Amino acid sequence: MQTFEKVLKIFRDYLACDPEEEVLKCSRGYLRVAWNGDSMYCADGILGRTPEELFEILLADYRGCEELRLTKGRRELTKEDEIQVEVFCQKLRERWREESQCG
Repeated sequence: MQTFEKVLKIFRDYLACDPEEEVLKCSRGYLRVAWNGDSMYCADGILGRTPEELFEILLADYRGCEELRLTKGRRELTKEDEIQVEVFCQKLRERWREESQCG
């Protein structure tokens, strides 16, 4: 069974490394909040109403973070970069499938 806790476990390392991303439990699911540096205002927030939605939200954020890490924000993505990021994302998808099969 897929749960929010399993999603958070999969993305634990990513969330620990990205100080501008935070996931908060709320009455309607989990809210991914992106902060903008030291500003008291968040840059955006997206609600994950189901574990599957939260997984996809965090996977997209992770993808963007990896793309930025590879390019250092100074160049366009190369085909090799795109392949490397896809491999990273596929590993997380596989882990998600494994976690959901474990019950």
